[in-house]
Amino acid sequence: GLNGLSICWAICAAIAMAIIALSLQDMAVFRLLLLLIGASIGILFWNFPLGKIFLGDAGAYTLGHVLAWIALLLMNRHPEISPLSLLLIFLWPITDMLLSMLRRKRSGKPIGQPDRLHFHQTVMRLLEIQFFTRSRRNLTNPLGTLIILPMAIAPMVLAVVFKTQTGAAFIAFWGFVALFAVAYRWALRRGGQAANRTSRKFEQS
Repeated sequence: GLNGLSICWAICAAIAMAIIALSLQDMAVFRLLLLLIGASIGILFWNFPLGKIFLGDAGAYTLGHVLAWIALLLMNRHPEISPLSLLLIFLWPITDMLLSMLRRKRSGKPIGQPDRLHFHQTVMRLLEIQFFTRSRRNLTNPLGTLIILPMAIAPMVLAVVFKTQTGAAFIAFWGFVALFAVAYRWALRRGGQAANRTSRKFEQS
């Protein structure tokens, strides 16, 4: 939905796992992740900020699938790694997906039905309504990515720190899930309030 968001997330996830692999002296997995990072950077050059090319569903699913299998490979080769620490790396897409499924189920819609209420779409609309007098998608789209990335990267940092500490990773995981939910509700509420203010100003004019 946002230029560079999925590719930047994938690059950061691969970097986090590469650091873990390197710390465990697993050079085979480390080199594999370096190849993935290099290929992703090549796509990013054309995808961000202008979005000249896109991963599409096939590209995004393939990238996520490969990263997930590398995470499983790391756990299989190094039993001392906490599964929850690797789950922290994937927290952002997992939480967004589960929240979307819950949101649709509560509204009586099929959980697989697409909508425009994902976190990144909410952030982009909030930027357009709150800070710009008219829609400037070519600016708010990449700006939304820059706002979201630090929030997506933060759990990855703790994943590296707590790579063998299941208890700490457990606390960090649920803490970030709670922060995600709070941030999403705030962005949704602020976006609605800003849209109402804009509508009233338009009616008055």
